[in-house]
Parts: sequence; C-alpha cells; structure tokens
Amino acid sequence: MITSSDFYHVMTAVVPLYVAMILAYGSVKWWKIFTPDQCSGINRFVALFAVPLLSFHFIASNNPYAMNLRFIAADTLQKLMVLAILAVWANVSKRGCLEWTITLFSLSTLPNTLVMGIPLLKGMYGEFSGGLMVQIVVLQCIIWYTLMLFMFEYRGARMLISEQFPDTAGSIVSIHVDSDVMSLDGRQPLETEAEIKEDGKLHVTVRKSNASRSDIFSRRSMGSRPPRLGHQT
Repeated sequence: MITSSDFYHVMTAVVPLYVAMILAYGSVKWWKIFTPDQCSGINRFVALFAVPLLSFHFIASNNPYAMNLRFIAADTLQKLMVLAILAVWANVSKRGCLEWTITLFSLSTLPNTLVMGIPLLKGMYGEFSGGLMVQIVVLQCIIWYTLMLFMFEYRGARMLISEQFPDTAGSIVSIHVDSDVMSLDGRQPLETEAEIKEDGKLHVTVRKSNASRSDIFSRRSMGSRPPRLGHQT
C-alpha cells in the first residue's frame, strides 16, 4: 500500500528533474532564450564535466568490500541474457543488425540510474535502495559502458572496411590503427592504407588524415562535408 508519505517522497525526487527538463526544452523551442548552438555547448559541458563529476561523487561513496554480491550477480545475469538474445536475433533474423543490437541493449539494460534511478528509489524504498543503485552505477561505468564503447568501435571498424574496401574486405588479414587515432566514429578525418606484405596477404593501416585543418574548415564554410576517410593503395 502506497501511503501519502511515499507519494510525497517520490514527487520530491521526480518533479525537480522534470521541471528542469521542461524549462530547458521551452527555453530553446518556445521562448528562444538559448540558441541551438548555445544548447549544444551546454550539452557538451554536461557530458564532459557535470555527468562525470556526478558519477565520481556516487562511485567514490561506494564501498567495494560491502557490495551485495547476489544483487550484482542477478543484474549481471540479466544483462548477459539480454545480450545473448540480441546477438542471436542479429545473426538469425533478417531485420537484425549490430546497430539495433547496441540500441536495444542500451535501452533495456542500461537505465538512467544516476539521474533518475537513485533519487526515485530513495523516495520509494528508502536510503538502502539508493546504495544498491550506486553499485549498479559502479558496474555500468567499469564494465558495461566499456562494452558499449567496444561495440561502437567494432561497428565503426566494420563500416570503415565496408566503405573503403567493398570488393577486397574478405582478403584483409590484419588492421593496424595508429596510436593517435582516438576513435573510428568518423568525426576525426582518417585515411586508410592497404599494403600486400611479404606473406602475400592484405594488411590495412588506419591513421589520421594529412589534410590540413584549414582545408577542413574551408570545406565546412562552403557547406560541404569533409571527407571522413581517404583510401590510399
């Protein structure tokens, strides 16, 4: 039975967050207080500073020697089961693909525990439930977000190979990525170099593009997209 006190605690946890989101949406969409460029800058600040510091605050308060192992095992098991089901679906179904596997896995197993989950559960079940969610946040930051990054980079590598080597992708035996390449997501200008080495097999190297920044900026100002990848043979 939900009492009025429980309802009050839930509302005090949820209402401030939703009010802030509605005000942010209205400030850009209706009242024109912020421009889309300013909104993009705020979003970048939140992504690079606010959320990592908030995550650190919760993670630092967690005691790794007092974690609920049965709760962690149950959470890990359900994530692995969902990932296995999606992997089978992606390989068996005609509609299955890596992109939808990543999206569905994120939506079904990686909820917004940090911003919404912890305040909401504290209001519903008390302080002890907040501690359990902190443990989930710790594992998500250490294991599951790392897995998601790996899946995104694997997707980027597949797209790179399919775009740059549509006819010879099957004969590539190794791909070397230079250490100064941060990601294969296409935001950074990259180029590929294919070489047949002494073993008679095709080897590919991915490195930063030699195109100057001024050339990239001039293309952007002219309204054309900079080339994502270049192919050298």
